[in-house]
Amino acid sequence: MRTVQRRLLIVTLTLGVSAPNVWATDYASEQGYIQEFPVVLSASRLSQPLSEAPNAMTVIDHKMIVASGFRTITDLFKLVPGMYVSYYKGHQAFVSYHGSTDQYARRMQVMIDGRSVYLPPVSMVDWADLPITVDDIERIEVIRGPAAASHGANSTQGVISIITRDAGGANGKSLSVTRGSKGVNDISARFGNSGETLDYRMTLAYSADNGYDDLATPPNNIPVTQFQATTLLNNGNDSNQARLLNYRADYHPNSADRFDVQFGFNHDVQGVGFNDKNPTPTNPRSTNGNTFHDLIANSGFLQLEWIHLLENTSELSLRYYHIRQDQHEAFPVYLRGVFFTNPVVQSVQTSRDEIEVQHTLSISASNRLVYGAAYRADRVSGQGNIPALSQAYSSSSNTNEYRMFAHDEWRITPRLLLNAGGMHERDRMGHQNLSPRIALNFHFTPLHTFRMGASVAYRTPALAEEKFPALMIGVLFVPSQTVTSPGLLPERLVSREIGYLGEFPDWATSLDVRLFSDQVSNGIFYDKTFTGVFVNKMSALYQGLEATLKHSFSEKSDLTVNFAHELANSNGPALVAAGQRALRSASPWTNDILSASTPRNSASLLYSQRLANDFSFSAAYYHQDAMQPFDRGPIDYQPIQRRMDVRVAKAFHEVGGVKGDVALVLQNLLNKGYTEYIANNVFNRRGYVTLSLNW
Repeated sequence: MRTVQRRLLIVTLTLGVSAPNVWATDYASEQGYIQEFPVVLSASRLSQPLSEAPNAMTVIDHKMIVASGFRTITDLFKLVPGMYVSYYKGHQAFVSYHGSTDQYARRMQVMIDGRSVYLPPVSMVDWADLPITVDDIERIEVIRGPAAASHGANSTQGVISIITRDAGGANGKSLSVTRGSKGVNDISARFGNSGETLDYRMTLAYSADNGYDDLATPPNNIPVTQFQATTLLNNGNDSNQARLLNYRADYHPNSADRFDVQFGFNHDVQGVGFNDKNPTPTNPRSTNGNTFHDLIANSGFLQLEWIHLLENTSELSLRYYHIRQDQHEAFPVYLRGVFFTNPVVQSVQTSRDEIEVQHTLSISASNRLVYGAAYRADRVSGQGNIPALSQAYSSSSNTNEYRMFAHDEWRITPRLLLNAGGMHERDRMGHQNLSPRIALNFHFTPLHTFRMGASVAYRTPALAEEKFPALMIGVLFVPSQTVTSPGLLPERLVSREIGYLGEFPDWATSLDVRLFSDQVSNGIFYDKTFTGVFVNKMSALYQGLEATLKHSFSEKSDLTVNFAHELANSNGPALVAAGQRALRSASPWTNDILSASTPRNSASLLYSQRLANDFSFSAAYYHQDAMQPFDRGPIDYQPIQRRMDVRVAKAFHEVGGVKGDVALVLQNLLNKGYTEYIANNVFNRRGYVTLSLNW
């Protein structure tokens, strides 16, 4: 890997020195094409063409979102090279980079309009409980690689920045209804208006589905040993029903000030548990006590932002947001051979308040600087009552974090751009970390850019890792009062990358290639072998290549191809439980569990075509090599995944002030039933129809 990087660097510098006339000749004629690269905001907190960003990035625009046919936000990340998307249950999705580390995927920051949607205690994203829909999204910017220099802890793998539609982007009313297999039943209504000084929009939506099929036995004739049978999860109860509202208003009384107000709510009912729907003492499916029941989740947010334009294109912004989630579950249990009808009752409340100030200024014609500071307060409280054990418990935790950041963009020459910056954080555990980043972007010509960069990122241990619960019967986690994993340190990642971005206007093609090497130290994992707590025992190395090719056959047809080849190695075998180690001879694992959990090759292809008579067609293909989920047993081994989706739509001309379209989506068209993370999560062919009206 290092040899390849050195050779690419030598070629880059040689070409740059030997071709000064190329730049002078082509710059004037090709400058207009430089904007073919999307303009991104997330990488450095500065508005930059993709070719000048310090990180490799993928932009999923609204056009791609529509063509994909996806109805859930998480599935959109299948369009990102190197991204792993899977499901612990039908409603419990997780998204990670470099394969599966566990079901919580704590190492990737996720933001919606600048606010982090990670919540303690497990530092995961509850994707089913977000108060937005796919249709609310304008675009998604995905930073592939660590970005703690701009966005702090939880950014060691990358950043997902979801940008919703502007308040003025919904001028009128719309209604959308979706019906399909697996209980798919969605309906949403939107309305908005653009005014001289006030723009606003509102979404009301309901979505529901039945999750995966209710399988009582392993799929695909997988043999089940006695040990494996105890670890096989029956995920038959994983339905989801969500009701949500979100509102956004943009007040712009003059040319210098803008006030953005957002709020939203979501009420989610999730099917959870792993036993029979009606367990009895004589016929329980399992004895782990977690019977089928509903988990009720209510979440909401309020976000206020003021942006003030200063002289010389400078800008001052102040943002405050509050997010909260309340979860509750109650269910009878089967414990110690006895069925108890008095229900276990558990609840958890989490909330976050954050305020951030940021100043962007132009120091000179060739230099821009952004800097700022933020303060965050997180609160977690939980209560539980277990009549079967005559036990009640409660716990709470309040934590504070501070951070300061700065990023400078210096155009050294017309061809050479330097991005340098960092973030200093004091996390909730009192650790103080500095996460620096530096990147050099060399425009060989205005249409061809090489990028070299290096960065350091840290991840603060989650509350669930520091205070692992002594007792958890249901789904919810209530943190214990004491530290059960003492001495945990933040994970540390050092990343190096070389990238190339090229535009070929004669061929209507663009190419984005990235070579990377990510070194992890102090990796945190649950050590079942000896102590049964979380420890800093993992060191790992990720290396690979990612590429995105985009081609337009005409103004009416587009093709996007993503590919990733990744290799990983670690000291992972030291973390494997003894019982699982005994099964290794019968499993597809390699000697390195982290390597086995990283798909070596993955790819996606999205083709869209606008046809005559207002018809449109799109097709997508997804491939993922076989893998062994990191924290699952051999029974949950994932074979190679191959999947094809198609979407056919017909738009209708305006009649009586109403226009719209109807679309048919078929997922896994070839019915290549494959498993997702859990052996019984089999994704078979499914389809749905959507009718949308606008007036």
